[in-house]
Amino acid sequence: MNSVFDAASRRRVTGGEVIGTREPGDIHAWRGIPYARAPIGDLRWRAPRPAMPWSGVFEARTHGSMAPQYADLLAGASARERGRIVGDENCLTLNIFAPASESRAVPAAGQRRPVMVWIHGGGNSVGTSATYDAARSYASHDGLIVVTVNYRLGVLGWFTHPALLEADDATSEERSGNFGTLDLIAALRWVRDNIAAFGGEPDCVTIFGESAGGQNVLTLLASPLAQGLFHRAIAQSPVTGTFSVEEAVNWRDDPQPGHRDSALEVTARLCVAEGLASDREAAKKNLATLPAAEVAAFLRSLSPARLLSGFTPGSVGLYWAPRPVRDGVVLPRKPLTEVFACGHWNRVPVILGSNRDEYKAFIADKPEHSRMLLGKLPMLRDRRAYLVEAQYMSNAWRALHVDAPADAMLAGGHADVWTYRFDWDEAPAIPLVRPDLLLGAAHGMEMAFVFRDTVGELDVFGVNTPFNRSGRAALAQAMGDAWTSFARDGVPTLPTHEWLRRSLEAEQSDCLLFDTARDGGIRMMRIRTDMAAVKQALKSDAAAEPATLRCRIYARLFILSPLFAGHGDASEYERWCREFGCTVPAVEFRPRVEI
Repeated sequence: MNSVFDAASRRRVTGGEVIGTREPGDIHAWRGIPYARAPIGDLRWRAPRPAMPWSGVFEARTHGSMAPQYADLLAGASARERGRIVGDENCLTLNIFAPASESRAVPAAGQRRPVMVWIHGGGNSVGTSATYDAARSYASHDGLIVVTVNYRLGVLGWFTHPALLEADDATSEERSGNFGTLDLIAALRWVRDNIAAFGGEPDCVTIFGESAGGQNVLTLLASPLAQGLFHRAIAQSPVTGTFSVEEAVNWRDDPQPGHRDSALEVTARLCVAEGLASDREAAKKNLATLPAAEVAAFLRSLSPARLLSGFTPGSVGLYWAPRPVRDGVVLPRKPLTEVFACGHWNRVPVILGSNRDEYKAFIADKPEHSRMLLGKLPMLRDRRAYLVEAQYMSNAWRALHVDAPADAMLAGGHADVWTYRFDWDEAPAIPLVRPDLLLGAAHGMEMAFVFRDTVGELDVFGVNTPFNRSGRAALAQAMGDAWTSFARDGVPTLPTHEWLRRSLEAEQSDCLLFDTARDGGIRMMRIRTDMAAVKQALKSDAAAEPATLRCRIYARLFILSPLFAGHGDASEYERWCREFGCTVPAVEFRPRVEI
């Protein structure tokens, strides 16, 4: 990036003075501004504290450190770095992009600009705001203020251990274990208190995010602690999953069983790894006798790399463990969809949507579906089976994580809800590999369009070509217009199409499809579904033959996938096997890499 410090970018915030850079597009950028104190040492697994004031002028030229994580694609890691632990616990920083202006000419009350706060995705275990500088297009093209945020991830961001609560004399917020969520709330408070210095309007803030970032948007909608900190919300391909306190804390063989990666289970694994116990049972006995202060000291003594060694990473460094916890303080006790249905949440205008082929991004390179050509290019083993499985997994994603929360909001009396589906699938049809079929409109594909990125900065799949450029540019213009008009006015507006609010009326179109003219263009349709309908469609779909394919999809979707757990069970699977003549136990369909 061609950038130099610019005296005109000097601003004063709560911690002191900052200076940023002037960059192409006539914007100012400030990177790596601390919004909270480093959560290290005794502050690990504590609620974020206000950032320490600094002396002199803070040179906001480079991104702050990403949170500790397994290096991979979402960390911007090179091939030789992948699989290593990267990042730093001193990660609570944010970046700001704004139209350039002299210090004395920053827009004042009445002329301040709408603010958009981007929350990156990555399963809440990987990712960094540093890979989303394309968001600056909203400053250069649309005249808005954009903030991108880092927050604690994984075991450092969500960890509910009884010993920490007792040893730390924890506050009610800290007892939740929702430290990553508390970080985002702290960042929004910082924006409220400081964004006017950059020309932003603190009473016109839109939060938006994709994947886990979309999940975090939903949890902020539900959190009473976030009330008044934002005024519109966009959740792109979100996940609604949250965990009970018991799931987040307990042993997996307790009467109220915990998750396999609960706080107690992870601590036992770490004890074994550190040579303090011979196996899980020995660790369990030892931990039961130790004072809370001693357990807390042990956990805080471990480096991030040693903490993360208790988990097995999957695709792009993701690993499973309890994330947002329904503690009753930071988040309500009820699941998110029930919260939205009862009407007691931060009721602001909301956009929710997904991509037509979400799940292809997670299974395209898996050995069950592909063999690697030249060691790196996936080539499908059974194209038809892959397409059918991806269709049902993607439809289930939409049913559970878009349609269900959207309809719950409507049922709770909230009218300002818009939904979309992103259908662009014009990757090149390269023989053998066939990216057009392998990816389609995969998870994450919409981000480049949302940020008006037509030069390839966010082309992580390598699908941009001169042949699809004109369609991409037109669709990116439309999506960028919709997102920024929503940030300004609370209503998404497109120059040539009307985006209707979602409705519970039976016959009304409820969803805006984003696609190029080649495939029907942007248009309203009715495509809502639910998990029961997805299951019934699979049961009667002739394309899901032979029986082993139908039952494989059932097992992976309704039993084995953590994203859809609880919507099927072993007894129903056995009934399907008897009905369709399948003799394969569900466990044999477990993917080698979970996600």
